[in-house]
Amino acid sequence: MQYNAAMWPVFPRKLKVVLIMISLGLASLGIVIWVYGSIPLTSPLTENPRFEFLHEMLPSHPTDKVVYGYVPYWNLDKMTLQPELTHLAYFGLTLGADGSFLTQTEEGGEPGFAKLKSETWLDLTQQAKANSTSTEIVLAQFNNDDIVALLSSPAAHQRLLQSLDALLLAYPVNGINIDIEYSGEITPALRQRMTELVTTIRQHLTTRYSGVKLSMAMYASAADSSHLWDVPALQTQLDYIVIMAYDFHRRSSPLAGPVAPLFGGKELWDSDISQHLQEFLAVVPPEKLLLGVPFYGYEWQATDRDPQAHTFPGTGATASFKRVQELLAKKDELQVAEGWNETALSPYISYEEDGEIYVVYYENSRSLSYKLDYVNQLDLAGIAIWALGYEGNNRELWDVIERKL
Repeated sequence: MQYNAAMWPVFPRKLKVVLIMISLGLASLGIVIWVYGSIPLTSPLTENPRFEFLHEMLPSHPTDKVVYGYVPYWNLDKMTLQPELTHLAYFGLTLGADGSFLTQTEEGGEPGFAKLKSETWLDLTQQAKANSTSTEIVLAQFNNDDIVALLSSPAAHQRLLQSLDALLLAYPVNGINIDIEYSGEITPALRQRMTELVTTIRQHLTTRYSGVKLSMAMYASAADSSHLWDVPALQTQLDYIVIMAYDFHRRSSPLAGPVAPLFGGKELWDSDISQHLQEFLAVVPPEKLLLGVPFYGYEWQATDRDPQAHTFPGTGATASFKRVQELLAKKDELQVAEGWNETALSPYISYEEDGEIYVVYYENSRSLSYKLDYVNQLDLAGIAIWALGYEGNNRELWDVIERKL
């Protein structure tokens, strides 16, 4: 015999209410036990009790565009939390080959792990909460052998999930950002394992945690299928993809050139941001893409002041925005000459010191403004900054972000 709603009136009204409340209570208890039963009551990642008071989920920022900022552990005490920032991402924790977080190196304590437990990060987290800025933590690995071992081991995948549980229990974060950069031989099997790992993490976060976002950093050229990332498959599991649209020229580059050129790739260098954005947009919805923008550049000792001068091997160095402002402040002393690459839409300077010539490419308010216009025209989700702290106390770049986004 089948029961239906029409038969309910034969029961007393109070009894029906009691039965419904009991059923709901048992169902809720079952869900809690199923979801959280295996999570430890305390986390081994931190002994600082102050973090407990921040552990409720932080609210999402109400603005339309995402302004995502990476703060590397070496810049923690150099950055100022700006009001335009919507997401603060700590860089970062290193993933071990077995899926655990590295806590020690041959030189001693692993600095990314140690700094995460610091009062400095705690203070930044408190400021972020007060500003309604989301906080995230980056899980990183750049060693080819460790990446292959991690991706190839189901046991390492499970260990990583346990590590994630401990992390999310200890720290009040809104999201996890994965930064796995592999430079070895790419095989279809390895690409598939990368997708499987990210899918496993996504399912775990969805099942156990409410509102924890998952994003991933990728090379600007990642969508051309020659890298570890299967972008069409991965984008279905991710809330955001951070396109690392910088380092088109590096410390080791034999010629000076722009770090983040918008255009000019086919004529002057291997590629450019515009080309790679088209590749991404062919397989990823624009609302999932964050354009990476640099708060730094590179400087090289060069053979002459030509904007594409030959560089001397081993002389390349990071030139933060703060560093460039210090050079410009010594314009007469260092014979600084300012230039603009019209194709790349990028500034550069040259200067002389101790009889040697140097060429510097960097990002300023003008070049950043063009990139933000591009973000708006393509209706991307927003930007991701590498790295907070490189701008010093100067508001020039932030003022452009405030106006454009």
